Amino acid sequence: MEHKTDIRFPRAPLFAAGLLVAATITFVVMARMSPSPALTDLVKTEVAESRSLRFEDAPDGSVYIYDAQTNETVAIAAPGTNGFLRGMMRGMMRTRKQNEASLKAPMVLERLANGIVLLIDNETKVTLDLDAYGHTNADVFKAFLKSQSNMNHEGEQG
Repeated sequence: MEHKTDIRFPRAPLFAAGLLVAATITFVVMARMSPSPALTDLVKTEVAESRSLRFEDAPDGSVYIYDAQTNETVAIAAPGTNGFLRGMMRGMMRTRKQNEASLKAPMVLERLANGIVLLIDNETKVTLDLDAYGHTNADVFKAFLKSQSNMNHEGEQG
């Protein structure tokens, strides 16, 4: 005698699981096809200030920061100081070497109207939001902007 067991899976949970999978796929496709809100805000934001800077290592271990247009010395990072700046430049130069790009080409420092500070390397097409590394670290680069350096000089005099 043969016993046939008829196992039936309840349809409601199976239908719900299928609906969940379909909804997940739909939401992922919609998210991938729509522009990122953060990127959209960044693209729409006007540049409030911009400066082309060249970063050069000196034989004594200092890092010289020059205005690329005027060749004026903007700042000098003495050996053993400015760890964030040094680490950032090492990473940027390593990327340039990997892409066989010029190590002497300037980078663009921009302050957007919304306050975000960007470091842009047009040689490698890398753009860094410096505020993402913390305000203290971003302030190191903000000091290289003309409006910030003018305020610093005025503050020193008064």
